[in-house]
Amino acid sequence: MLLAASASAINTLPEATSVHWHGLDVPNNMDGVPEVEPTPLIKPGCYFDYHFPITNPPGTHMYHTHHNVARQEMMGMAGGLVILDPHGSSVDRDYFIMLQEFAVKGLPMGVLEPGSYEVNPLSDDLQFFTMNGRCFPETTPLPVQCGERVRIRLANPAMMEHPIHLHGHQFVVTATDGNRFGECARMRKNTIAVSSGETWDIEFEADNPGNWPFHCHIPHHTANNMTKETGGMFTVVQYCGGSAKTKSCR
Repeated sequence: MLLAASASAINTLPEATSVHWHGLDVPNNMDGVPEVEPTPLIKPGCYFDYHFPITNPPGTHMYHTHHNVARQEMMGMAGGLVILDPHGSSVDRDYFIMLQEFAVKGLPMGVLEPGSYEVNPLSDDLQFFTMNGRCFPETTPLPVQCGERVRIRLANPAMMEHPIHLHGHQFVVTATDGNRFGECARMRKNTIAVSSGETWDIEFEADNPGNWPFHCHIPHHTANNMTKETGGMFTVVQYCGGSAKTKSCR
């Protein structure tokens, strides 16, 4: 069965933009790179309807701007896109985490002060590292129950590589860039490097109760603006009460 996707991109920015469907095998006029393709540049106050068939297999992808990329993408213009399996899921929990990093204006390195700060997209002196747009302790925990099979989809549309590490468990790498590995090709790891432009799917059995850190292993990336408290690209796999049916923890 061939499915079709339709998305209306309405530009409320003060400048032109576009949408690129990262990792999807779309027609050339829907790919969203107006400088080199027959794809329209969406001007302020205008919109464009993207239409294309879904020919990729089920998997994890992204979408992001592909115009004035250094500015727009580093201000967070990106999101996740998951092609679901029409036959259902093989996991009990399915999480998506987008990794991003930001610099801000007017806040010296090593200082945290309440206030509103403007993102500085053209700086590579990055201060804040996020999961789904938030720094720890404001990131969302990942609840699990004993005995569950858990999938975490990791996506990185931004600039830096992030080695993501899970405490207390080993995981299996099941897919990359929306392409699933066969059983014999899967790696068993507890840390995986997610480079710019990549998506990775990892799966693990929730068999070791507790609150387990899940974070980037670059030390500066687990601090908010280089302050001493834990922060940045960090969340927790959090066991809830009870167990999944017919399964138990050790």
